[in-house]
Amino acid sequence: MVGEVKAIEDVVIFAEDNHLIYLKAFTNAHSYFRKYQIKRTLTSERGTVLQFYCGRGIFLIVSVLLLFISKQSLGIILHPSAEPNLVTWTDRPDSDVVGRWRNNASCVAISRNCIVTTRHQGGASGEVVIGGRSYSIGSIWNHSSADLRVVKLENTNLRHFVNLYTDTDESGQEIRIGGFGKGRGAILQTGGKTYGYSWSGPSNTIQRWCTNKVNSSTTVSGGYVSQVLVADFDGIGEGDSTIYEGTAASWDSGEGWFIYQGGEWKVAALSRGVETHFVEGHEGDPAYRLYEAWFRDRADPNIKTPDYLDGVQISSYASWINSVIPEVLPGDLTGDDWVDISDISVFAGFWSETNCQAPDFCLGADSEPDGDVDWDDFAVLLGNWLSSF
Repeated sequence: MVGEVKAIEDVVIFAEDNHLIYLKAFTNAHSYFRKYQIKRTLTSERGTVLQFYCGRGIFLIVSVLLLFISKQSLGIILHPSAEPNLVTWTDRPDSDVVGRWRNNASCVAISRNCIVTTRHQGGASGEVVIGGRSYSIGSIWNHSSADLRVVKLENTNLRHFVNLYTDTDESGQEIRIGGFGKGRGAILQTGGKTYGYSWSGPSNTIQRWCTNKVNSSTTVSGGYVSQVLVADFDGIGEGDSTIYEGTAASWDSGEGWFIYQGGEWKVAALSRGVETHFVEGHEGDPAYRLYEAWFRDRADPNIKTPDYLDGVQISSYASWINSVIPEVLPGDLTGDDWVDISDISVFAGFWSETNCQAPDFCLGADSEPDGDVDWDDFAVLLGNWLSSF
């Protein structure tokens, strides 16, 4: 193996993320409301709630307008001949399960208010961006030895997140990798034959996706001792190459490796390290490090030498992760650990919904959950009225 395995300090080499925009909308039935004395107007992400008296109690009217704007472009894959069209490629997780960790890494949403990422990129405060929205970093739980952390986001109730892959049969399985790392830059050649690509990109602002296949698992050390899954970056049509074969780069640390199981995508690993390359004659000298991805030998591109990459194996730490994810208070639909009028606003937006599905079940409004939002769910919310953790 050329070079050494090094933790990714900033890390899949791929299109722009979806942006979910909520427009606050007032009803146009003004004449109807003028019949009553409006006591309170509350605007939330789900709409506007008008609280008013009509002789028999308090009623809530909600008007909601949602606008989904897709901002995806064609994927930028390491191999120019195998780039996916992210507009039409749906055989992968939802874009909003992968986020940006501050300005130097990636992360994966695993519950309504928690993410997982790696530790080596640092950061104990700041913001995480998921689905185009910024969230403040709250509580952090670092694993005692592994390059892994669970983070609770403040005032957060995510619609899209994934469950953990807990089986240990990852080897040989095809994966989807998604993160906010650098993309493909210049094509690298020796004697007119391509052996790799340089990394390119000024910041971790573009979401990229690729495919790969898990080769094995092992234990790595160096700052942290972690059980990891191992893959490599093959040339197209070579080795165990996949349809959109790709690898990781700077700012992809903490990005997700996903396996499809039981009708859903689950996170199986978080990118941790890639193979490092150096200027010829200066192997091992950090001052001469090259930010490149290779799938063939530089001196003789006829020789296949696919780059190594690994990710922290989720199944090895699933029990610990589940033990630290905080419980969500039933009825808290805004993620502020408190049940009040703002949660009623969200609840009203889902009233009579009959298609609440996993994993979020209508942002938790379907608290039973049984697929719909009805009086039973409202009773749960009222049962925790003005309660907090």
